[in-house]
Amino acid sequence: MPIRPPHDLPDPTFELDGDMLAKAAALAAPYIKRTRVVESDALWRHSGRAVFLKCENEQETGSFKVRGAAAKVLSLDPEIRRRGVVVASAGNHGLGVAFLSQRLKVPTTVVVSMITPKVKRKKLAEFDVELVVRGQSYDEAEQIARELAIEREATFLSPFDDPMVMAGNGGTIALEIRDQIPMLSAVLAPVGGGGLASGLGAALEDIPVIGINADASPAMSRTLSEGKVYATYPPAPTVADGLQGGVSATSAALCARHLHSIEVVREESLREAIRLVHREHGMAIEGSAAAGIAALLEGKVMPGKGPICIIVTGGNIDDERLARVLADAH
Repeated sequence: MPIRPPHDLPDPTFELDGDMLAKAAALAAPYIKRTRVVESDALWRHSGRAVFLKCENEQETGSFKVRGAAAKVLSLDPEIRRRGVVVASAGNHGLGVAFLSQRLKVPTTVVVSMITPKVKRKKLAEFDVELVVRGQSYDEAEQIARELAIEREATFLSPFDDPMVMAGNGGTIALEIRDQIPMLSAVLAPVGGGGLASGLGAALEDIPVIGINADASPAMSRTLSEGKVYATYPPAPTVADGLQGGVSATSAALCARHLHSIEVVREESLREAIRLVHREHGMAIEGSAAAGIAALLEGKVMPGKGPICIIVTGGNIDDERLARVLADAH
């Protein structure tokens, strides 16, 4: 059953249908990896059911965001590409667009805030793009990016509030996990702006998709529970920097329509999830990617009795931050 907010949200300005999902998958296919799924014995012991990790941290840019970036950039008219694009990002969306733009010779400006992790800024600096580091939060960086796009007569590319980005991110992952995991009962996905989760939900209509907010930035959870769109959200210290910021009216409406539920997890649970994946699977993942694992560690009740798939969205974590998280193990 979809989420039923207590108050009516505005109707979405676009829909995610089968044709759009298929188009996004076809466009993105040459530029993305079919990432592996890994069964987690540790999470099976914890939850009493099979749990698979979808390793999007192994994408070319270290994050699932290259999927939506590929679908969006390739869908643009050649004249629009020629004039250039401006991106606001917590880091990973910018990396995805930079990856595509460098191959397609698209003039690109990526705006990130001053709290964006060093590892993401360093990777962005390796691409042939203009990197602008301004603002104290993702929301401030987005406002700056939108102003730059108008000033330069370029196209602004949202990391989540765009149908091709949603279809590319969530839709292409959905196609893979449906094929990779038989009898799938539930999918857990991190939620920042809501683009990944809404794309997954639209593509997996018969499988419950649960969105996971971090308690440092629960904009989607509060929007759906209060019926008020939190278009911005004040930043708070968190290891899940990629989940910071607000949502759009459309992303909220689509999440309400396509998701089974939204859960909120604690900061310490995110850190414990990073430690578990590092210890049990030898992978370094970022805080945003740990959200679904954190939900299981907190004992959140999941629908069905069959296998669960957790989308491990990225591995772009600073070495210093990872060392601190690992050192904090009890």
